[in-house]
Amino acid sequence: MAAPVEDLAKKYGLESIPESVKRLGQLVAKPEATTEEVAKLIGQDKDLIARLLRIANPRAESEDDYGCTTVEEALQRTGMGSVLLVAMHDPLLRAVQKTFRTMLGVDLAMHKASALAFEGEHLRCEIGFSGRAIGAASLRLTPPTSVEIAARVLQMPAAELNDPLVIDDVIGELSNMVVGNFKSNLCDAGLKCKLSPPVLTRTEDFELQKPDGALAVRIGFHAPDLDLFVDLHVNPWGE
Repeated sequence: MAAPVEDLAKKYGLESIPESVKRLGQLVAKPEATTEEVAKLIGQDKDLIARLLRIANPRAESEDDYGCTTVEEALQRTGMGSVLLVAMHDPLLRAVQKTFRTMLGVDLAMHKASALAFEGEHLRCEIGFSGRAIGAASLRLTPPTSVEIAARVLQMPAAELNDPLVIDDVIGELSNMVVGNFKSNLCDAGLKCKLSPPVLTRTEDFELQKPDGALAVRIGFHAPDLDLFVDLHVNPWGE
C-alpha cells in the first residue's frame, strides 16, 4: 500500500499545499466563481482571512490600524485580484522554502517585510507567469546573501568567491528551482499557468512594483547570514 502523501512529505521534508489553499485556487480558477462563494471559503480559514485583510489594509502597521476588518469588506475593496494574491501566496512561500532547503539545507523563516529594507544595489530575479492570472514574482537578494548562497552551493569559502558571473549562474539555478516548485505548487492549487525564464538584474530600486491594475505583496525571509525578499504582483485577468 502506498504511503499517504502526508507521510511522504514528512519523511522527505516536503510540505503539501494546505487543503484550504487548494480549494481556493480551484475556486478562483473557475470564471463563474462568485464573490459569495469565495468569501464563504476564505471565512473558514483564519490564515486565509489574515492574508486577505493584510492585503486589503496595505498602509496599516498592525491589525489595530485596520480600516477594513471583514472578508466581505476586503473583497469589496480589492476585488478578485486580492483573492489571487492570497491563493498564490502559500505556493510561492513554500516554493522558496523548499528550494532553499533542497539546495542549501537552510530553513528560511518569514519576517515582516517592513523590518528590513535593502539600500544600494542588490540582485533581483523576476519570474513572469500567465494563465488564470498574469503577473510576476521577484526574488531580491543582497550582495552578501548572493555570495553566501553561491559559496554554499559551490562548497567554497565566500571570501574566495569574487566572480559576478559565477554568482549569477548559481542564483539563476536557484531561481529555476523556485520557478519549477512554484509552478508545481500552483498546479496543485488548481491554478495552471505558463512561466517565463528568470531574468536577473542588479538594481537600486527597492520599491514594490505595482503595475496598472495589479495588487502586490512582499514576503521577507531570514536565516543566519541570509536575508531576502520575494515580491508578488497579480492582475486578476488571464489569457
